[in-house]
Amino acid sequence: VVNSDSTFAKQAVYIFEQQFRVCFSSCCNLLRLLEVGGVALLTGQLFRQDFEEASEATISDMFSLVLFLSITWTYTRMYSIIPMQHQWFKSIQIVHKNRRFSLPPVLFARISVLLLGECLWPAAFCVICYPVMGLTGDWRTICKISLLVSLNNICYLSLGALSSSVSNMPYGMIVATVMSQISILSSGVFAQLPTSIQWLNKRSPFFWTIRGLMKCVFDWSDSFRCVHGSSEIEGGVHQCFIEESLVIDQLKRRGIYDPASGSGVLEECIALLILASCIHIFICIRCVFSFYRVDWYKLKRIKS
Repeated sequence: VVNSDSTFAKQAVYIFEQQFRVCFSSCCNLLRLLEVGGVALLTGQLFRQDFEEASEATISDMFSLVLFLSITWTYTRMYSIIPMQHQWFKSIQIVHKNRRFSLPPVLFARISVLLLGECLWPAAFCVICYPVMGLTGDWRTICKISLLVSLNNICYLSLGALSSSVSNMPYGMIVATVMSQISILSSGVFAQLPTSIQWLNKRSPFFWTIRGLMKCVFDWSDSFRCVHGSSEIEGGVHQCFIEESLVIDQLKRRGIYDPASGSGVLEECIALLILASCIHIFICIRCVFSFYRVDWYKLKRIKS
């Protein structure tokens, strides 16, 4: 019999199996597959175009694609995790009351189930969408895009899980909305931030995701067709460097994307991992209070 006296590994494996059975039906099912696959195919067809004939319009469309992809995997699972996680916060109090398991394996198993059940869907979306779109034939680029979108999904999924720890579920929805919208606005993607608060964009998962995706998506070409360019090709058509695009110039001034920064996304991935880890630390702290049924108001009265 597995209980709180068993080893960490035995408890974690047992709880993982139990949690996986509960979450599998909602995380991995035919309806979810049709949803992700269908939206990926539709997105690929809508944004499909001849990228060999790049123009200012093409660059604008590709930036729209990056925004759509990032926002889609910001909100897709953030809200749906709140009811399930809110119920889980209540259940760990029952677990402690019955002294069935220790807290560390409970936390480890829960986080593992969420990551396993959710992080593969953004990758599946990208693997379907980008080949259909004809954007790139380089599978290394597709893997980098999939990794970035998956990490962004994990960050906002974790944010939703943290928001669910409030007193009731409707409040959790409100908290998740406020936190996610502040995160997106403070990224500096939609408007240049004042100098005094520019440091906020580094705390936004949305900023790092957009920055990494821009590096990947615009790695296919360093120039585009324009009216007056630095070079001329057949038929009097001019070529401009991608830095001269109005869209790229605007993003460069906002500190989002610089074509000279290369196509590596290691920095962005590390930043997203750190942000996700910080959110999970707060979740663990909240679980400790929930597990041991610490009364915040009682603590406040004791201090005063």
